[in-house]
Amino acid sequence: MALCSFIEKRRNRYYFRSRLPVDLVPIVGRTHVVISLGTADPPTAKFRAAFCMQSLTYCAAIIRLAMRPSNDILDAGQNPVETLAWEAFELGRRYAAEEAALRQYFLSRLKELASTVRQRTDLDNPGPIMFTATSPSPVDLASWRSCAAPASSPANVPANFGSQTDATIRDDARVSWPWHRFQEEFLRDKPDLCPKTVLSYNQAFRTWKTLIGDKAIGAIRRADLKLFADHLRDRDNPRGGKLNQKTIVRSLAHLKTFVSWAVGAGLVANDGFSAVTARGMTRAEKFDGNSRRAFTNTELDRLFSSPLFLKKWPSQEDMAMRWFLLVAALTGARTEEIATAPAVLVRIGDIDCLDLREVGRKTSAAPRLIPIMPTLMRMGFRDWANTQAERGYTLVQPGPAQRPASSWSKRLNRYIHKNVADDPKLVLYSLRHNFRQMLRAANIGDELADKIFGHSSDKVGAGYGRELSPDEARLFVSAIRPPIGFFGLYIRKAA
Repeated sequence: MALCSFIEKRRNRYYFRSRLPVDLVPIVGRTHVVISLGTADPPTAKFRAAFCMQSLTYCAAIIRLAMRPSNDILDAGQNPVETLAWEAFELGRRYAAEEAALRQYFLSRLKELASTVRQRTDLDNPGPIMFTATSPSPVDLASWRSCAAPASSPANVPANFGSQTDATIRDDARVSWPWHRFQEEFLRDKPDLCPKTVLSYNQAFRTWKTLIGDKAIGAIRRADLKLFADHLRDRDNPRGGKLNQKTIVRSLAHLKTFVSWAVGAGLVANDGFSAVTARGMTRAEKFDGNSRRAFTNTELDRLFSSPLFLKKWPSQEDMAMRWFLLVAALTGARTEEIATAPAVLVRIGDIDCLDLREVGRKTSAAPRLIPIMPTLMRMGFRDWANTQAERGYTLVQPGPAQRPASSWSKRLNRYIHKNVADDPKLVLYSLRHNFRQMLRAANIGDELADKIFGHSSDKVGAGYGRELSPDEARLFVSAIRPPIGFFGLYIRKAA
């Protein structure tokens, strides 16, 4: 027996597959409907497919009638141009709200149809289709539209719209809420975000709100995301020129993550948001590469023979600055890690280690132990750490008040630009680049280098033995060599 064109066989089972009418695709957010018929018997499949087609045809008619304009936007008693502009705006907002509600209605009908069609066995008496007497008739549509909320407030699906299973749709009128009402809910589902990343997300949200306003979350489309990407592309950088391509990619990724979360929560139809991309890199950006560079050996010599390291009677402030620069150069720790690192050293075998297990938060590999190089020990690092611990201070705390990482970064960047080189790419974080070069030159292997450096690895073996072993610590201190000699540099205690 020949089957209909909208029945296809997959893995010895029959499926109903039909293309949706073009005018319904933007509303329901899909181009085709595929439903398992739950049978391998051709006559049963043909009967159930006809049932599906009849039900979907009726559902499409309901949606078309619901979206039909029911009022005349011209009012003879007012200025026709002003009335047309205002009513067009109001109708657009109402259309977006109704579209979101009808999409939920369609998806609910589709779910109910999929669960019902496989139970139909009365081939001789098809009976009524799944939309019962409680489904809306064309006469009910006027009352449904009249009881819908105004366009300026979230629209709700009325109680008489659809069968009893539509209660979930009426309760989930959240699809017509303004999108920014879901920011806090989204961030609660991302508890691992650090405060700096949360701030970056909120900055992206504020910018997007200036572009699309209070748009209903169910009405968010790919064009809204592209509008944000275009805005960043053309936006001026306060420091001059246009925004860097990496900044645009990061901000756009925040919004992509948000809309992906909304799609997963059933609030937004998947409109191919991943297809939106940031602008490409300019020729200058391609050749400039990283925004930071490593120190040359000459620049390192200049830094560690600068006035800060030549003072005979350094203050506690000077001492803290000295050790901050040395720890950054000879451990590769991040600025925020050094600023809050404890003064108490941890001993692994016979090697003292800097303990970043509680302060490393950048990546999953950031909590770690870093073996202290002999060069740093010869400068008196253990004495300094013990003194700081006796005072109840952290490793580089200059006084009773803890100094935040941002303050350290600004202070030491100014010092570097004044005493080494006035190059915007040469900053405190550049010392971390130098440390990575030292790890490569030591040839201790990528896994151990990443473990000490605090970088995550995608290799399977990296997940085994993540704790630093005495043999690994000993290998590190024996193989690593600083690029310059720190001869005669002994950091005495502050007076």
